[in-house]
Parts: sequence; structure tokens; C-alpha cells
Amino acid sequence: MRVFTRPPYPWIYYPYLILSAADPGSYDYVRRDLEEVVVDAGVHKVFRERGLKEYPGGFRYWVDSRVVPLYDYARRVVRGRVYAVVPDYPSDYPNNPIRNNVELTIRNIQYALDNYREVNWIVPVQGRPGSATSVASTIGKLRELGLLREYVAVAPTCVTRSTTFLVRLSLVARQLLRGHRIHMFGVTMRAWGAISRYVDSVDTVASNWYCRATLGRMCTSLEEHVAGWASFLRRLAEGGYVTGEVYGRSLDSLRGFLSRGGP
Repeated sequence: MRVFTRPPYPWIYYPYLILSAADPGSYDYVRRDLEEVVVDAGVHKVFRERGLKEYPGGFRYWVDSRVVPLYDYARRVVRGRVYAVVPDYPSDYPNNPIRNNVELTIRNIQYALDNYREVNWIVPVQGRPGSATSVASTIGKLRELGLLREYVAVAPTCVTRSTTFLVRLSLVARQLLRGHRIHMFGVTMRAWGAISRYVDSVDTVASNWYCRATLGRMCTSLEEHVAGWASFLRRLAEGGYVTGEVYGRSLDSLRGFLSRGGP
């Protein structure tokens, strides 16, 4: 199972990068030696942090002016494979549930696939909080409409901490999406081992895990961000989610980063 994330600074090497269309700083992270890049729509920033009900400027603007330009830039620079997630709508953020999230997400998928056929889209499969049945229903709708693609992202998974539900959801997704590559958004790390037999990739924010677990808050200083990344990297290596080569190269880039005194 591949873990996509973003190091705290662009100078730190990590080959499986996730970028947010909601963050202009994402462009700084694009480099030639990346192996795989996922351009995410920025759901957390838009719907959880800002509490919006729609993407700024509307979903068409967000696809046209945020997601696709970042994808195109990465495609020109990166040697490896680049994907983009169709902007979707969450129903599981307690502060901002979007009731008609499935229908809105399907509308966005139709628009993205019709207007940007050249993009390697990851198609998001939305559902109701805690309901694997609703996700299965959405998979059926997308299949009927001809909207499934090779890479599929399954939600809702960002808020739940129930490993039991995540395993059930990943098993249902694998049974219904044989031959597809499956991604899960923001899955809690303690569930990784249990779902890794069913899904192909997940994403996470490394420094958030370290700081919350050890400091009880977000990282603020250079030293905290660097320590968080080193700790997270060790966890990836111990879990077998990165090779020894990736682990060593990332540590080397971290040492070089520190020897320069930071950015």
C-alpha cells in the first residue's frame, strides 16, 4: 500500500506526493524526481476549515482554474505518474455536513471527465457517514453512468476512527472494484495494516500526526516540523510502506536541509 503525503518543506525528498489545489504553495513541491503525484481538490481546507458549502467560484471554476492548472504543471515537470482527484463533497464533517454530497459529486465527475479527457482523473466515490452500503450504491450509479476510471478514491473516511468500519468499507470497495486501483482519503494510521490488503493507497499529513501525538498541538517551529517528519518516516519504514532506499534518501535530504540551516 502506497502512502501519499507532503513533507513539511519542499527541499525534503519523498517520492509519493499529495498536493492541494487549495494551497498555492503546492507548486513549490513539484520536482522532477517524484514517482507519483496526486493533486487533491483541497476538501479539508474548503469544507472543514472554511465551512463552505461550495468550492470558491463554483465547482467549474475550481476544476478549470485550480485543479487542472496544478495537474498540468506537475505533468510538465514530474518524471513519474500524475493524477488529479475530481472535486467532491464530504458528508462526514460534523461542523459542515453536505446532505446532497453524492449527487453533487457525480455532477462534478461528469463535468471533469467530459471537459478534460486528457487528465488522469481519480474518481471519488462518496457516501453517507459510517455507511458502506451508501458507498456501494454510489459505485453502482457511477458504473451505470460510465464514470468509473482506473483509479478510484473511496469516502467517507477522513473523520471516522473506527477501524472496523474502514475494514468493512475497504472490503466492499475491493469486491465491487476488481481491477481498479483504490485510494482512501485521510485514513487513521492505526487502520493501515488492516486495510492494506484491500486498498492500494492512502494519504495523510505527517507532521500533524507527530505533533498531536507528542506535543498535543500542531507543529510551529522548524525543529518540530523536522522532528515530526523524521518520526513519521521511521513509522513508514517500520510498517513496510516505504523501501529502505526511499527511507535513506529522505533522511539524506533531511540532513542536507538541516546543514543549510533550513529554507
